[in-house]
Amino acid sequence: MSPVANALDVLQGETSVQMGWLVPTITLLRTKLQQLNVASKFCEPLIAALLSGLEKRFGEMLTDPELIAAAILVPKFKTCWTSDENILKLGLDCQAKNYISEGSQGALRKRTSFPP
Repeated sequence: MSPVANALDVLQGETSVQMGWLVPTITLLRTKLQQLNVASKFCEPLIAALLSGLEKRFGEMLTDPELIAAAILVPKFKTCWTSDENILKLGLDCQAKNYISEGSQGALRKRTSFPP
């Protein structure tokens, strides 16, 4: 059960944890638990309960475009934590949409501001 303990240690960190750490940490925990489920005969009910609990608690968060974008923006993770192109597209589209909306607001501010 060291993958669960390691994930908890990462997410409960007091100094260097950001929102961008959530999705990669939970995604990698799910992957490790699925691998353990295949390799372990005796812990199958425990692992199934953990996977079910992760899905119930974090399922919607794992597909939230803003959280995915936050994970992509963390230099430690970038896009290495998943190979699912749909998930990466959600995050990159969210980044692009935010960048475009910030750019248009900045241009609007420049046009409407008066010189001193």
